[in-house]
Amino acid sequence: MYIVGFIKTTHPRVLINPIACASIDELYEHLWTLLNGEDFRQDPHITKEGLEDALQQKVPVRVNFAGFHTALLLGRDEVIYNATDRFVHADVTVK
Repeated sequence: MYIVGFIKTTHPRVLINPIACASIDELYEHLWTLLNGEDFRQDPHITKEGLEDALQQKVPVRVNFAGFHTALLLGRDEVIYNATDRFVHADVTVK
């Protein structure tokens, strides 16, 4: 199981809106949808092979967003549990 969510870079131990993914394929697809080329420019581009390599390191993977104080944090569930103190689920309803 893999978990991905947002963190504030000033409060990195609080994971915001975590999503559980059953496999690296599912995690990659979620990231691909989230980081679409229309809204984000990746440098370097996240590849499935690069993601697999990064997740094998047994440390959380952090994807920073240039100019923002937020980042994505992802990894195996036990890695994320050890790297965070709590999960926050925000209800984001836009009308």
